[in-house]
Amino acid sequence: MFFVRTSFSGKPALTINNLYGTFRAIEAAIGIGALPAFMADERAQLVRILTKVEAPKAEAYFVYPAELRDSARIVVFRDFLLRKIAETRF
Repeated sequence: MFFVRTSFSGKPALTINNLYGTFRAIEAAIGIGALPAFMADERAQLVRILTKVEAPKAEAYFVYPAELRDSARIVVFRDFLLRKIAETRF
């Protein structure tokens, strides 16, 4: 998803390949950038733009030692993550 601070001037000035750096640049009104919604949802000064542009897919892995596979904490956390992912799919 693309976000922009409401005072964006429209002049690109910076290219960043770091998600946190992108977030800080957008927050400082340097330009536009793609951010995950969870990073921008708490910032009222950021406005979603380009709503019809589809974000690229990204893979994520939940990694833990094999001996913890049956640990109740791991099972509960894994199930929580899978529920959250299922809730956010469009």
